[in-house]
Amino acid sequence: MTPKIAVILFPGTNCELEAIRALGRSGMDTQLIRWNEEVDYSKFDGFFIPGGFSYEDRGRSGIIASKNTLLKKIKEESGKGKPVIGICNGAQILLEAKLIPNLDSSHVEMALAENKRQDENGNILGTGFYNDWVYIKTPATKGRSAFNNFGHDHIMKIPVAHGEGRFTTIDEELLNVLEQNEQTLFKYCDKNGEIINKFPINPNGALLNLAGVCNTDGNVLSLMPHPERTKNGQAIFDSMNDYITKTYTLVNPEGLVKRRESNVKNKIQSPVPYQIEIYVDKIITDNEERTMEQAIRNMGFLNAKLKKQIYFGIKVENGKDLIQIAKDLIATGEIVNLAKEIPTIIISGKPYSYDSFSGITEIKTINQGVGYITVDKENTSGKDTFQKITNHFKIGGIQDIVYGKKWSLNSDEEESLEIVQTQIFHNPNSIDIFKV
Repeated sequence: MTPKIAVILFPGTNCELEAIRALGRSGMDTQLIRWNEEVDYSKFDGFFIPGGFSYEDRGRSGIIASKNTLLKKIKEESGKGKPVIGICNGAQILLEAKLIPNLDSSHVEMALAENKRQDENGNILGTGFYNDWVYIKTPATKGRSAFNNFGHDHIMKIPVAHGEGRFTTIDEELLNVLEQNEQTLFKYCDKNGEIINKFPINPNGALLNLAGVCNTDGNVLSLMPHPERTKNGQAIFDSMNDYITKTYTLVNPEGLVKRRESNVKNKIQSPVPYQIEIYVDKIITDNEERTMEQAIRNMGFLNAKLKKQIYFGIKVENGKDLIQIAKDLIATGEIVNLAKEIPTIIISGKPYSYDSFSGITEIKTINQGVGYITVDKENTSGKDTFQKITNHFKIGGIQDIVYGKKWSLNSDEEESLEIVQTQIFHNPNSIDIFKV
C-alpha cells in the first residue's frame, strides 16, 4: 500500500513543494488540493497543511483559512484516525480550527501568539519574525502519535521561520493535562537534548518550550518548525507512513484525559479610558478589512459590512498639554501615515480632526459607531511604539501606548455579538476584546 496524502493549498501557501518532497522521501504519494476545489476527501489516507502566509495573515495568522469549510471535512477524516499534520501556518490553521489540542472542541484552547524572544530571567530580547536552525525532540513515549515512532534520544536540527509561533494559553490547568496526556509532542531543546527555556534554544517564548502539540488521539499535529525542509526531520514523515501502513499502533499514556471543559471563555471587557485616543482610517482600500468581511459572510452572515480602524490609546501624565502631545505624536509618522491614512483624535472625550494645514481642529460630532477593540495581551506593538516615541523622538509625558484594532459591524447588537463569538476577531488566549 502506498499512502496517498492531500497537500492543502490556501492563497499564500508557499511550502507545498517542500511538503511534497518530504512525503515522497518517506514513500507516500501526494496530490495538491486547492482551498476552493470540490474533492472527495475520503479517498486520501492523510493530510498535510503546509506553511506560508494564508490570506497574508490578515486578521491573525491562520484564522481566515481555519473558517474554510474544508477544515470540517478534514476534521471528519481525522475522526477516522487518519493523520493530519500542519506545519507553521498549517499549525496555526489547525489550532484556530480547534483540531488542536481538541480536549474541548467548542473552544479555542490555545494560541500561537507573536514571538517573544527572552532570556532565562524573562527579559524580552526581541519580537517578530525569526528565522534560524533549532533543535527539537519528543518527550513523549515512542509511538504516542502518528508522528513520533522514535525515542527521546532522537534529536533533530531543523529550521524555524515564523512571526507568530509562541504556543500559549491562559488556561494553566490545560498545560498540566497536556503534559499528563503526552500531547506536548515536540519541544525545543539544545543539541544535547536539554530542554532549556531561554532564547535561542526556545526561539519564540513558547510555554513549556512547545514546538508541537498533538490531539488526544495522537493523529493530528500542529508543529511550528519545518522538518520538511531538511532530511534531518525525515523521521516525522517516516512515522506518518509507518502509522498509515500499520507498522505500529499508537500508545496511549496512562490516565489519558480525552475530554475536559475549557476555562477559556469569550470575555468581552469594558473599554479602558485614555486621555488621548487615535483612530486611524485608510484612504486606500484596506485589504484586511475586505478579507475579514468576506470571511464573516462566508460563515453565514450574508449582509455583514465591516469597518476596520487602527487604534491607539495613550496614557499621559497629569497636567500635560494633551493637544500638543497629540500633535507631536502625529508628527512622528509612527502613529499615522498622512499620505494614505486619516486620524480621528479623541482628547478627554472631545473629538478632533487633523490635517497637515490646519493641524488639530475640534469637531462637533463624530459617529464612531458600535464596535470592538482587540488588543494583544502582551501589547507588543504598543510597547514597541512607546519605545520609539520616548527614546527616539523624545516626546515626554507619555506613560503608556496601547495598540489595537477596532472592528465595527453594521449588524444589530445580537448578530454582532454572534459574530464576535466565532472568535474571528480574537483568540482569547492571546488577545483581549473590548466593546466600545
